[in-house]
Amino acid sequence: MAIAIDPRATTDPDEILRAILDPERRGALYPWLHQLRSVAPVWRAEGLFGPGGWVLSRYEDVRAVLRHPSAFSDERNADIFDVGESGAAFTAMMRQQILYLSPPDHDRIRALVARHFTPRSVERWRAAAEQEVLRLLDLAVDRGKLDLVRDVAYPLPIAVICEMLGVPRSDVPLVFEWAHDFARRGDVAALTPEVIRRGETATLAFRDYFLDLARERRSRPRDDLTTMLANVRDAQGALSDDALAATCVILLQAGHETTADLISLGIRGLLLAPAAMARLRMQPERIPNAVLELLRWDTSVQISQRRSREPIELAGTRIPAGETFVLLNGAANRDPAAYPDPDTLDVDRVPRDQLAFGLGRHRCLGASLARLEIETAIAALLRRFPRLDFEAEPVFRGSFFLRGLASLPLRFGADARKGLPS
Repeated sequence: MAIAIDPRATTDPDEILRAILDPERRGALYPWLHQLRSVAPVWRAEGLFGPGGWVLSRYEDVRAVLRHPSAFSDERNADIFDVGESGAAFTAMMRQQILYLSPPDHDRIRALVARHFTPRSVERWRAAAEQEVLRLLDLAVDRGKLDLVRDVAYPLPIAVICEMLGVPRSDVPLVFEWAHDFARRGDVAALTPEVIRRGETATLAFRDYFLDLARERRSRPRDDLTTMLANVRDAQGALSDDALAATCVILLQAGHETTADLISLGIRGLLLAPAAMARLRMQPERIPNAVLELLRWDTSVQISQRRSREPIELAGTRIPAGETFVLLNGAANRDPAAYPDPDTLDVDRVPRDQLAFGLGRHRCLGASLARLEIETAIAALLRRFPRLDFEAEPVFRGSFFLRGLASLPLRFGADARKGLPS
């Protein structure tokens, strides 16, 4: 069946979902999410998301599941990555990552690392982020051109999280390459044999690298996250090699992939709303709140999955225990019942409980770090480039699960302010 061009032209939820998953429709995603919410806010989809599940697109329904005491993330949710023996190492590592661990394993790992990602703890990295942005923008001015994704959005957060993990600067380019291949392997909507092969290579390289780094830190401890994970012991003893490597990798991936997406999506949003951008130039103290609105308006993590140990009733529909919930975070963040005039980017809005980082026990550990880095990048870009604008059309990646840009070419004019403090 051909997919309708106009979202309002169909009321078939499965057809709308196919359009939502279509990589050609990344830039125009939200009209389709609005239509799904309108015609089928609680919908049992078969085969489009692994074995199927209940797709939720209303804010209150998504929020209710995220905060429900019996809802949990489950190792079986990682089965979506299982492509057989050719991708076995990647799938095994995903099953060990905190995103897919259920209690008590999830709570154990989270307890070990959470204190390093509180707002107060991550503030110590602000100066490092500011200096890295300064360096990256100076390079762009020297080149006379800027692709925000390649030149700032990706290198900034990976530099910061590598420093937090204790990865030597000389190894950052290699880690960056592995991180790219690992992330592409996680996009199950765009797998090819070559993507699977490179993802497997990156997984094994990551495991060897972080286990070697952990052994070194046991003999020569430093003030970094790898030292902490290598030496920590709790009532269950030390972390296994599988858990240690998987935790290092998820901190690295979550610490850069979605943040990179959010930086570039945020700048795109401001360029599409010039009055909002002008407001922030004049009143940069509004940037922290504006970041929350940008996260609501266009988020990277479009899908979360949960299961429930108990039945959950949503607006008259009773979902049996054990079923999978597919939570459309982007649809929830644009729900007019939660946020009036949701398609307008309003930097004066205070979007409490926006869902870009989730809610509840699985709320993103790195949320405070991501906000710090996004604030730093936006503040520096607005200050350094008084005439920032699109040089060419943004190019979206094919992924729906992690929405982001592959390219965002910008022009900044001859009055770019090189060398200003960030």
